[in-house]
Amino acid sequence: MDVVGMLLSRLLISLKMFWIRHFYWRPLINQTFRPQQVQEKLLQKILDRNKQTDFGKTYGFAAIKNYYDYRQALPVQTYETLRCLIERQEGTRSSCLNAGQPVLYAQTSGTTGRPKYIPIFPKTLDQYRRSQHCAAYAIYSALPRAYAGKLLAVVSPAIEGYLPTGTPYGSMSGLIYRSMPQFVTASYVIPMQVLELDDYALKYHLIAVFALAEQNITMMATANPSTLLKIVEIINARWDTLIQEVAIGNTYGLVARPQRSEMLKTLNYKKGKIVFADIWPNLQVVTTWTGGNCSVLIPSLQKQLSSMTRIVEMGYLSSEFRGSLTIDAVGNRSILAIHENFFEFVERDRWEDKSREFLTVSALQTGKQYYVFVTTQNGLFRYFIDDIIEVEGWYNHTPTIRFVQKGKGVVNLTGEKLYENQVIHAVCAMMQRLKIEPHFFIMLGNPDLQQYTLYIATEPFTDASAILEKYLSDQNIEFAAKRQSGRLRQTIVRFVSGAAADAYKKYCIEQGQRESQFKLQKLQSVYDCGFDFENYEIDRYAA
Repeated sequence: MDVVGMLLSRLLISLKMFWIRHFYWRPLINQTFRPQQVQEKLLQKILDRNKQTDFGKTYGFAAIKNYYDYRQALPVQTYETLRCLIERQEGTRSSCLNAGQPVLYAQTSGTTGRPKYIPIFPKTLDQYRRSQHCAAYAIYSALPRAYAGKLLAVVSPAIEGYLPTGTPYGSMSGLIYRSMPQFVTASYVIPMQVLELDDYALKYHLIAVFALAEQNITMMATANPSTLLKIVEIINARWDTLIQEVAIGNTYGLVARPQRSEMLKTLNYKKGKIVFADIWPNLQVVTTWTGGNCSVLIPSLQKQLSSMTRIVEMGYLSSEFRGSLTIDAVGNRSILAIHENFFEFVERDRWEDKSREFLTVSALQTGKQYYVFVTTQNGLFRYFIDDIIEVEGWYNHTPTIRFVQKGKGVVNLTGEKLYENQVIHAVCAMMQRLKIEPHFFIMLGNPDLQQYTLYIATEPFTDASAILEKYLSDQNIEFAAKRQSGRLRQTIVRFVSGAAADAYKKYCIEQGQRESQFKLQKLQSVYDCGFDFENYEIDRYAA
């Protein structure tokens, strides 16, 4: 780009940001002074819109005048309690759960092995667009040079397939990708046709090629930092092949860039092992998840970056809803998304010991952790997602939050959200196939290694990992995708003696569990399980 073009581009970005500040940012900031009022108004709006649906009539939405009425009328919901209404509405095109008809669905893994399809409406897309404009402005206002160059964004496709009815489904990350301001999307480095490839090995190879071909990347964006670490792993493993492809171009739209290739050759000669800071010295911002299990990867990611590059929290996001919006890109403060969804909370300990008291936004306290229940504008009512957040502080009168972890029975290393019952179903299928009857099994997820290990009390058998992963992939589409892409390492199966079961139970009781209430949690994070199963190993197979 010549100097005139560069100046024009910066002027257009400045004008667009001025417009965003006036029409989107300021109204959002004004709402943070009165979050309870905003929440109550939003709840009534959602109920009024859906009072004539089958679901609204069943629970008397028309008679609900306030939050207390709502809490009394409607029990907590999960996707499985809503699934039949979502499916019936899609099949009959009648107002079963929502007053409007979805134009697409966000697909994510379900607890039963069947995918969840979250309804998305035209207003939902507008809502995402407004919030993404605010997120872009938050970065621009603090770190304007982030938009001076190109953006390396890695997401799943917005459209991944079609239901039998013809309605498309896809990923939330892809929808958010499409919702960014036009001046941002114009700077994307990776073509959508590459991101839509089913061949994960080819896709990540091409992502690395297109990224290397661009000299002036100033921002990177992807939900999980493991994606970026995967890219740098590929770059170092295939350096010569990649820079040769940069020189000659490829059939996926990469124009030959021999000068860039020669520059990279010199860089490799000087530095040996390459990091992002070597390849893209102008990189200003990396926006990704920094909380939960992703936090353990942040130190590795920081080693790839120069001291001037900031890691900005992407916000608490799920396929079901947006939980927060990062409003301070320097301090990484994310406000609760009071403008998008109605929120309820139960203190973590009180939910787990069943002394539950539901709270609204005005009753939250700094430093406390809460389970989240959400009523969205796209048809999820008092929805329990099994997420735990912590209140870090306040922005005006609105809480700033961070995602802590999934609740019990779920482990999420790279975005796969593996559930305990999925592990149980997979192991049971493996047992049935092999005609074995293990006395005990437990699976542990290790965020540091991005890997699961199954400890099972049975006679050793070969191909254990391959067999187990087949059934886990059948149960969880995200697990399959993360394994295919290499973001999850190969699952390990380790065989232990039958004595492991009694020893583990004894350990748990010594840690405070009541023997009469002892229940083996078959899927855990290694951080939540301090027992050393290696002392009981009799053999192991990793393949």
